[in-house]
Amino acid sequence: MNTMSVLHKEVIARNLLVGAGALYISQWLAIPLELGFYKLTAGLIYRGRFNGTVVMPLVEHFPMALVAAAVGVAVIWLVESERPLVWTVFPALLYLLSGLLGYHWARPPMLLDRIQQTVGAVFPAFTCILGGLVAVQQRATSRLPR
Repeated sequence: MNTMSVLHKEVIARNLLVGAGALYISQWLAIPLELGFYKLTAGLIYRGRFNGTVVMPLVEHFPMALVAAAVGVAVIWLVESERPLVWTVFPALLYLLSGLLGYHWARPPMLLDRIQQTVGAVFPAFTCILGGLVAVQQRATSRLPR
């Protein structure tokens, strides 16, 4: 068996575990942040379809989006790859899937309900990749000779 392919498989497995582990830990770290953020936003009223469909899920998922950005940064720091930004896609997909699955509707969902669900799922996934992009840029500028 080729040792290079075994080594490559180990690196892939390690990087996937880094992404999944960062996501798992972030779910626990987000709980106190979400509780504190709920205290700040408990009295907000969202009037109108745009506010109820787009702004409300952004506000509700803001703490998770902050934590997702930190997950993107952590993945960039911890993975072993020449292109670490690619590895932020894995936790971003997990954020997206966890945001889209598991909804229990009391009535059949309307289009605006699905848009609200999609906005809430895409927001943390987007910030995860955005946090990774910022970390890659920071990493590249810190390695430049001065």
